[in-house]
Amino acid sequence: MKQFCIFIFLIYIFIFNSLPASADTIDVAREYKKTIGQHMQVYRSKDVQSSMNDALKALRNGDFSTTNPSVINFGIGSKPVWLALQVKNSDNSAIHRNLLFATAWLDKIDVYFLHNNRLANSYHVGDSLVFSERPQNHRFFVTGHDFEYGETTVLIRVESADPMVLPIYFMSTENIAARNTLQGYSYGFLYGVILALIAYNLMLYIGLWQSPYLLYSIYLLCFLSMNMAYTGHGYQWLWPESPQWQLWSNPILIMAYSVSGLAFALQFLSIKICLPRIYRIVITSCLSFVALLLLCIMTNSSATALFTSFTFVFFFSSLMIILGIISLRAGNKFAKYFLLASISAVCGAAITTASVWGLIPFNVFTYRAVDIGMMADAILLALAIAERFKISQSEKLIAEKMAGIDSLTNLNNRRSFYKFVKPIWALGLRSKSHTSAIMMDIDNFKLLNDNYGHALGDRVLVCLAETLQKEARTGDILARWGGEEFLIFLPETKLTDAAAIADRLRKRISTIQVMTENDEKLSLTASFGVAHTHNPNVSLDELICLADQQLYIAKKQGRNCVCFDQSN
Repeated sequence: MKQFCIFIFLIYIFIFNSLPASADTIDVAREYKKTIGQHMQVYRSKDVQSSMNDALKALRNGDFSTTNPSVINFGIGSKPVWLALQVKNSDNSAIHRNLLFATAWLDKIDVYFLHNNRLANSYHVGDSLVFSERPQNHRFFVTGHDFEYGETTVLIRVESADPMVLPIYFMSTENIAARNTLQGYSYGFLYGVILALIAYNLMLYIGLWQSPYLLYSIYLLCFLSMNMAYTGHGYQWLWPESPQWQLWSNPILIMAYSVSGLAFALQFLSIKICLPRIYRIVITSCLSFVALLLLCIMTNSSATALFTSFTFVFFFSSLMIILGIISLRAGNKFAKYFLLASISAVCGAAITTASVWGLIPFNVFTYRAVDIGMMADAILLALAIAERFKISQSEKLIAEKMAGIDSLTNLNNRRSFYKFVKPIWALGLRSKSHTSAIMMDIDNFKLLNDNYGHALGDRVLVCLAETLQKEARTGDILARWGGEEFLIFLPETKLTDAAAIADRLRKRISTIQVMTENDEKLSLTASFGVAHTHNPNVSLDELICLADQQLYIAKKQGRNCVCFDQSN
């Protein structure tokens, strides 16, 4: 029986501790490092213009209700609410503490400190006022008070068209300073990385003049502006005397961030070219949401504007992932990075938006999830852009190389020949070294084409090119000069050596046999003209012309021979 009673007692303790905590009195001597929503009572009056005396009367009548979550959240478009907090000081001396409202977009906050049923202090803050009117230079709203001996009732009225999220802290001035330092480092790191990426991509855009780099910079800039707006840094640093812009900055910059992100995605993934129908749907959707936001601005409906912007963020987030998946399935080389980046940004933005909307608990992790997600997004997209740059440069080099290569024989064409030979020629002129050139021509090639067709002629050219590549020395430069003519440039080579190389090639070519469609074996021969110089007054074109003249003589002499002018 004794054991059974103990068991029942333990169950009672467990159930009791599991029940929602009621609002209790805060001890001013303690340090509360977490939000204190669970210590507060809430009153939502039907009269939106209710005064402090009305709220005090409602508190005494028991109309206030206790709250369970540590962060009070009423979502978008909520009516004004009253909060009540009881603070106890058991010390004879006054103790200074601050109420920190860690939300930067609340329109009006009225705070009343009542001691012994008398108003001891009051504050009227909010981003509907210019920043200079705040009691402390802080991106959030801070109201300090010296709590006297006994109990002090704190009444707080909050009004905002923006999401009414109330993470409230009860802290000493020293703890607020320490908290600011830690957050300053984290935001400094985030903003530093984003600004560095913006500058880097702008420089790439200026150097390469490719629009994805510009659009990515704009996308990052819009995120930075949006982040600074809803964290309060913008009002503190950039527009402290513009409460009207502060009112509209969140929906406008959220929309700008989403639209710029989609513009970058469409360009980066080449959606207009690959998927024109989806491109038109995205453009139409963006224009529709922007038009709706403009209508909200003209009708001065800030709550609807926020709802529109948050809805578009969810649309934007989903669409970025869809575009990434479609592009990846279509074989886009950069889509894998883009998809991972989009998932990171989308998860972060969705978590932050849901926490602000009140769909999930609001805390430092859910509130700053968008920062973490965007950091990962920025890094992954930077990798994607770097990969795109690498691939585009590689493709450019391949294209340039292919532009200088004969497509049939894979030998240099004239353009590529001059590109490689001119530096060597200039070096030879300075050192007055011996330089030679061999011009060769397949004998009776036109007759071969006429009798057996161009397909066989092409096979002969390919076979001859492969033979020349195998027999050429390291440093010799080969080119298909046109038709059945080939040119070999031989740096630092005397005439006798060049003639010997030409004759070796002639003999090697004479051993080649090509099979026709009728299994007939055809033998090949070629004629060679060799030219040489070590005279600095002779140009490269003149040397090639001399080799061509010797080739003409070789053909006149009966073909399948090597001719050269020993006087040179």
